[in-house]
Amino acid sequence: MPEEIVHGRSLQEIREVWADKLGLAPSALRLETLQKPGLLSRRWQVRVIWDEAADKATDEAADEAASDLPPGSAGSPGGAEQGFLPRHVAAAVREKGFFRIHCPERVERFIPFVCGGRLLYRGEEEETPFTVEAGSDLEFYPTVEAGRFTWQISVRFQGLEAAAKVVKRRPGRFALPESIPYGEMLSIEAHVFWEEGPPAGEYWDQERLAEDLRELKIVYGIREQAWSEMLAVADGEEVVVAKAQAPVPGRPPRLLELPDQKSQVMAEQRDRIDFFASKIELVPEGAVLARKIPGVPGVPGTNILGRAIPVEAWKDFQFRLKQNVRLSEDGLEVLATCPGRPVKFDNYTYGVDNVYVLNQDVDLESGSIEFPGDVVINGNVQDGLRVAAKGRVEINGGVSHAEIRAEKGLSVKRPVYGGRITVGEKYVFHSGLLRRLQELQGDLRECLRQTAELVAAAGAARLRSGQSLKLILERNFAKFPKKMAETESYLRGHKDELVTKEFIDAIHTGKRFLTGLGPLDPQSVPALVKVEEVLARMVANISPEVPEHLNCRVEYIQGTTVACGGDFFCSKGTYNVQLQADGDVEIQGVCRGGSVLAGGNVFIRELGGSEVSSTLVQISGTKRLKVDYCHPNVLVSVNKEIIRIEEACRNLEIFRAEGRVQVEKLRAGAWPGIRGGIEPGSSTPPS
Repeated sequence: MPEEIVHGRSLQEIREVWADKLGLAPSALRLETLQKPGLLSRRWQVRVIWDEAADKATDEAADEAASDLPPGSAGSPGGAEQGFLPRHVAAAVREKGFFRIHCPERVERFIPFVCGGRLLYRGEEEETPFTVEAGSDLEFYPTVEAGRFTWQISVRFQGLEAAAKVVKRRPGRFALPESIPYGEMLSIEAHVFWEEGPPAGEYWDQERLAEDLRELKIVYGIREQAWSEMLAVADGEEVVVAKAQAPVPGRPPRLLELPDQKSQVMAEQRDRIDFFASKIELVPEGAVLARKIPGVPGVPGTNILGRAIPVEAWKDFQFRLKQNVRLSEDGLEVLATCPGRPVKFDNYTYGVDNVYVLNQDVDLESGSIEFPGDVVINGNVQDGLRVAAKGRVEINGGVSHAEIRAEKGLSVKRPVYGGRITVGEKYVFHSGLLRRLQELQGDLRECLRQTAELVAAAGAARLRSGQSLKLILERNFAKFPKKMAETESYLRGHKDELVTKEFIDAIHTGKRFLTGLGPLDPQSVPALVKVEEVLARMVANISPEVPEHLNCRVEYIQGTTVACGGDFFCSKGTYNVQLQADGDVEIQGVCRGGSVLAGGNVFIRELGGSEVSSTLVQISGTKRLKVDYCHPNVLVSVNKEIIRIEEACRNLEIFRAEGRVQVEKLRAGAWPGIRGGIEPGSSTPPS
């Protein structure tokens, strides 16, 4: 059968409410008392049990019996307990201090209500169920409550809170109705009701509350609404009367570090990763390596006794600096003073390495190296990889078909095969640009001079200046327009302070009036005159000086293109190398095949070879070429003058003196070779 545990002010009210809620007759409900009203609670706790298939005829009979009861009785079959139908009516007469109950018929089970009052039968107090004979009287002395409103204040949580436990009693007593229906059983508890009386007990006021708080030395956090809450709560409930001001915790300083951008590769880009790319984490100058978020001090609290509640102290930290870093003006950031690789030594110690040391080969595992400082490689550089440094590069192994770019110098301890080497790229660009501009300016000046002579000639009176220019270009300067176009492409591929807008516009103007129908334009000659003036200024502004200590040092090099903005030194030999050096060139071994273009003096122990292709050496007119032993089939260019060496010679020296190229040499005898290790004509690299 379904059941429910409920609370209510009376059994009658519970029965009526639940009968209406369930749509059943009140007699279909069976009530089992779990807790009766007492001093602490005036409410009933019962278990309601019902049978949905109860006979409705029984309900109608119960209603008819209840209608015959006199006024003032329980008023419904709810006055009967546990399904016993009321067949009799007991009379309750109010007398002084008690109720006299007269039962006209026998009561098999009369249940006292000990919490509600004393029950006397035949002069003896009964506390347990008993039998009452027909026509007997009983005396019920209800408990009288004078009323009470007091409290007990306790300080809790080490002075953080004070709570008052309210003691609240309603004044009055239990009473009985004049008519009490009953059957075989009668329970006083089922019929009593509370009758309010005048307050006569102990009632404390708000001043008493303030006095109690003062006695407990509670001076802080007293709640203004506490009194109204105490008046509203039920008996036994607690009300917080004072509450401490909790401390506001501080926030310790936090450390924000530079994120690892290398690890932030999007998943959709992984199939496009360049495995030859550099894997070194780098930071530029002025980059923030770490940032300190300052801490916020906490605010102390106050307990209800007025004492301070301290906040938890946090520990501050300070940055420690190593090489190439500094603090910002506010001391909250670690800044790099130079580009390089960031290094974290411990929790708060930072530095930047401007020298990168790799103790392995440069391969797919390490990736290529791009570093803004010096680089030291204790291994080899393998095929397809590249090493690029803004400082000096030192390779203690060999290089195979790789690209090496060193801005401040290069040293390779083992052989170099293939690839490309650039040392001092900025100076290489300047020297290459200077050579191009000198050649362009010279050709353009000569072209304009010949054009002016042709225009002034008597037989060319009918020719316009543009026609004369085109005729001179086709006859004497057929490659000049192509050189101008190549120079424009060369400039657009480099970013340098020398490449100004005026310079680029001048080259573009020269290309326009030298190619196609441009020479026939009436403005071609005046425009080219202005271009020649710009080229002359640029040539004068470019300094061909070679920076000190910029050099490239190798042991043996073969099949490589080398561009060096400083001096070049080779300890054993070169083979089919395209070498361009703006400084001096010194080869303490064999130089066979390829070309040597030097801006300074050149010294070669053994030049050329009888069984290989011709070897070209080009120097400026103010420098010297010295060769200990020179094979035939060697070309030497001094400015634009070509000297061909047709037979082997020793102690060859070529230079310009008194406006003429001087060649000094001795007829070659038996050549003992260099250092007894390499014979003339041999192309075997060193071991």
